[in-house]
Amino acid sequence: MKIFSNLRGLSNLKESFQTRHVKYGGYAALITLAVVIGLIVLNLMMGQLPLQIDLTRNRIFSISEQTLEILDRVETPVRIYGLWRPGEGNPVVIDVVNQYLVRNRNLSLETLDPDRNPGFIMRYDRDRRGISQGSLIVEGEMGFRVIAPMEMFDFFQTAGLEVTEIQVERRLSSAILFAATGTSSVIYELIGHDQTIPVSALGLYNEFDKENIEFRNLNLLMSEIPADASAILLMGPRRDLTPIEVDRLTVYLNNGGRFLVMANFEVRNLTNLNTLLGSFGIAYDYGIAVERDPFYVALDPRTAWPDLTSHEISSSLVNKERTPVVLFEPMSIIDIQPRRREIETFPLMVSSSTAFLRKDIDSDLEVRLPDDIPGPFIFGMAVTSPGDSWINPMEPIPQARLVAIGDPNLLPFGIVQGFDANIDIFLNSLTWLIERPETNTVRTRSHIMRPMQMTLVHVITFAALFIGVVPLGFFISGFVVWLKRRHL
Repeated sequence: MKIFSNLRGLSNLKESFQTRHVKYGGYAALITLAVVIGLIVLNLMMGQLPLQIDLTRNRIFSISEQTLEILDRVETPVRIYGLWRPGEGNPVVIDVVNQYLVRNRNLSLETLDPDRNPGFIMRYDRDRRGISQGSLIVEGEMGFRVIAPMEMFDFFQTAGLEVTEIQVERRLSSAILFAATGTSSVIYELIGHDQTIPVSALGLYNEFDKENIEFRNLNLLMSEIPADASAILLMGPRRDLTPIEVDRLTVYLNNGGRFLVMANFEVRNLTNLNTLLGSFGIAYDYGIAVERDPFYVALDPRTAWPDLTSHEISSSLVNKERTPVVLFEPMSIIDIQPRRREIETFPLMVSSSTAFLRKDIDSDLEVRLPDDIPGPFIFGMAVTSPGDSWINPMEPIPQARLVAIGDPNLLPFGIVQGFDANIDIFLNSLTWLIERPETNTVRTRSHIMRPMQMTLVHVITFAALFIGVVPLGFFISGFVVWLKRRHL
């Protein structure tokens, strides 16, 4: 009887597994187990892929398209040495370097403890001042560059040092470009015009060296333009060009030369300079622009915050979370019409429509005088023009490029007042002139955390979403599940 009772119990247990509730419950358990196993496998697979999504406003954890262009040009081995002890490297620097390594197999990274490799590191210490821990050494067939840790970040002094901008990509891309290709451009600055402040006196050689740009002086009255000139610079002249200089610059530009000029409002007569620029469709208009729109006024009505256009030179600074370009007593640049058909002009910086050009620069009145000219005005202009084709019609015509800026204090004002965008617009102008657009937008990445600005519409939208729509969605889905399960 006991054996029969046990068999009957087993039979009842077997029948219990065939009920509708057990079947649906088993199916649900199997599906849940399959989903969990699938998620685990998918997570393991995704973890092996170098995929990431940068959701930061300035994409501070991604490398730019310009860096990708540089990496595409690297066809020889480039070694990157990280000078830090194992486990002590800056994670931001390591993350950026790893993104480079994934993009190009010619790049390699080796970590070196500076305390254990003093002899090796000394080979790269050219000025014998020492190379600090945390630095990067980038070496290729064409040379090497040393990037100090303080050069990879911008800091703001508060109670301690707070990182405000990340420059790792900017420094590393420039160093790789030089180490792999040896690309270095020579810019000749014209002297002999009683310049306000020459570039050589601004202390920016370290900045130019990181951009692979070398500056030299040139007296155009004494010699021709050298063959290795990548571009000619004329900044803040207090005296006009001579006819000889105009002739030599004209020949140079007609053969595909490049010219950057920043005129001085103190010079009332720029006849020869305007003759040169006029052949390319632009000219300076004497006077100082005065802004009346508070949105365009930086420090006072004679200091302008211009609108930036979407040209290659200025596009990297448009809508950028950083200090905008500030112009101190700028001049206006005229777009001459008519001009040669093949010439193309592109405004870079524009005033407000309420600005006016003060002709009497000694007057401090903020109201418009009868001789003043109403705006808007162009403060920066880029020009392209094919050169002379009669030299050899079978060869492509070299393209001449010019950039004219109506502020000789663009660099000094930017350095003294801390307007980094002024330096950026100058460097972008040079790299556009010498056709190195890959460095135009490899600039610093803002690391400043700003609070979210929410309007009343945003508040109402988010309130309706999280207070109404989301709870209602859960309620409806739960109600539907309950209706289905109550009939099981």
